[in-house]
Amino acid sequence: MPNEQPSPPAFELAYKPEPRRKAFNILLIVVDDLRADHLKAYGYSRDTTPCLDRRLSAATVFTSCRSPVGWTLPGCASIITGQLPDDHGLVDHNRRFQKPKLGHYLGAGYFRVGITNNGNVVSDSISLETLESLGLARRPAKWKHFGWDSGFDRYLWTPREDHVRPFDLACEFLDGLPASAEGKPWLLFFHTNIVHDYHMERDYYLEAREWLGEEVHPLLRAVKDGPEVWRSPPAGLNPAEVTRHLRAKYDAGVRFADRKVEELLRRVDFSRTIVVFTSDHGEGFEPELGRVHHCGRLHEDLTRVPLVVWLPPELRGRYEPRAVEPRAASTVDIVPTVLTLLGDAVAGFPGCFLFDLPTHRRLTGCDRGYVYWNEDCLRESYDTCRIEVRSELVYPLKRIAVRKNDALKELAYNLAYDPGERENLFATLPRPIPGLEPITFVVAVNDPEELRSNLLSSPVARSRSHQWLLVENSGNARYRSISRLYHDALKEARNDLVFFVHQDVLLPEGWEERAFAALQDLERRDPHWGVLGAVGALPPAHGSQKQLRGHWCDPSGYWRLGPLPHEVDSLDEQWLGIRKSHGLSFDPDMPGFHCYGIDLSLAARDRGLKSYAIDAFVWHKHRAPSGYLVERREDSPKIRRRWSDEFMEEFRPCADHVERKWRKFLPFQTTTWTWGTP
Repeated sequence: MPNEQPSPPAFELAYKPEPRRKAFNILLIVVDDLRADHLKAYGYSRDTTPCLDRRLSAATVFTSCRSPVGWTLPGCASIITGQLPDDHGLVDHNRRFQKPKLGHYLGAGYFRVGITNNGNVVSDSISLETLESLGLARRPAKWKHFGWDSGFDRYLWTPREDHVRPFDLACEFLDGLPASAEGKPWLLFFHTNIVHDYHMERDYYLEAREWLGEEVHPLLRAVKDGPEVWRSPPAGLNPAEVTRHLRAKYDAGVRFADRKVEELLRRVDFSRTIVVFTSDHGEGFEPELGRVHHCGRLHEDLTRVPLVVWLPPELRGRYEPRAVEPRAASTVDIVPTVLTLLGDAVAGFPGCFLFDLPTHRRLTGCDRGYVYWNEDCLRESYDTCRIEVRSELVYPLKRIAVRKNDALKELAYNLAYDPGERENLFATLPRPIPGLEPITFVVAVNDPEELRSNLLSSPVARSRSHQWLLVENSGNARYRSISRLYHDALKEARNDLVFFVHQDVLLPEGWEERAFAALQDLERRDPHWGVLGAVGALPPAHGSQKQLRGHWCDPSGYWRLGPLPHEVDSLDEQWLGIRKSHGLSFDPDMPGFHCYGIDLSLAARDRGLKSYAIDAFVWHKHRAPSGYLVERREDSPKIRRRWSDEFMEEFRPCADHVERKWRKFLPFQTTTWTWGTP
């Protein structure tokens, strides 16, 4: 039978919710295709969301939220299930949900309503004839059996040709409370396709004169949805003009969606409702890179999405959320966060609680439905080839692997230097590095696994240009003083440029280029520099907080404190660089394993040389010896040990030695300690 409905899937919940003490209402708003950087709150120059902006003072804005995929079907499925695409199953149009949705976890105690506006979130109850009349006959069986209705008491789908109807339905529902919710707390999953459909000819997309300085071009008032308009622009238009006009239409759509969403928010009792505003993916406007429309890629224009959460006062008092949260969030965090806020002890989710995010986090993405293989704005789908696009982001380091049949492309980016992802650090042909000279790397090794997981996993460790002196010192059996170890190793260095690097430092892709560019910049300013490194402390100033300069990550966070290069009092010992020809060395009489960095910087000062932090990003304590990312300070045994009395017993003799030796320079300080009073 062509209209026979599939049986609802029987999902096994990952946990069984206990009776909830207080059940807040939940409003989950998904604005399809809304990229974060087209909102003023995320730094956009155009005033696209004035209504939303007025409400942000009572919300938490997550500035670093990502979707795990770049198109609607898997993106919305991840939002409503809290699962990654590989787990929820909707990776293409042949699949059904394999995991429960938020509504399943809320259970019959909630009145659960879905109102949606895109063919990828279509209700199973829509007839085949209706789908065919809407142009979805290309794959009628596939479009019909996703399983979106399951987990909702009422699921209302409107085709995207009618953008306003979903808002009318949602307003009717909210105006009719509590009768329309049958006296229960409620969930409203609301999805709008307004921003997505800027290709259409609608008045609200054409209100773009203030940004264009003219009317939308007649040939761009209505175009075919997809990448073809950039691949084959209308006669007389180049891709840049197409982009300029379509971007303005897109922004006009964002502004109209903002006004319509405000109609919903005006009807919400925020004292009793958890409100979440987000998107499933973004949109591309870079035809010169082949990055247009969406699907088939996992670049930031598609994966970085807005996320704003309003908590009722009772929950705000309990969790004291930040107004702005810069730590990495994901749309898969929404479901476990809502359930945690309701008091559930959640399990079985890959996401985090949004109000207790780790300092660092590995975010993965996956697209198995579409691919852009070349920079030609030609998109292919699972109908024509085997596809797998995967990404991994631990900010600022990002990797993407693209597979088409048996071919593989790999890309790597440092988003701190290259937020537009234009420079692939995995470029096939090696590029000459200006100013490259051989380095001698000196490394004290007392944990081979930590060394392998960090420094030796750095691309520069595979270079044949440099000398590596790995000094085995497990259990401090050979050396009881790191200063003496470095002093002796310096005698073996073949190169003038010598870097003393901790075994737990990662020098990421592109580090050589950045290091030598920074070194050339420094030597133009000060050819006789003394010591350089990734991060240093400024001289102490009376009554002021300690100030650092540098560009690095550590278990405390990501830091870019400039301007760089910058003269500093001393440098953090994670990485120290000198030139042998400048005559510096380490003090062989310096005791223990601490304070040798400040000792070296003060020795340089005594010779009239300066210490500098330069802009060559490194990651200190990137992975634990097990190979796992160090997500929080508490995850690092070395950092935990710093809070112990045993550590201070080791540290004090080193600090006392430095103070006696360099009393004439007091006060001075490191990134963690201060000697004397400013």
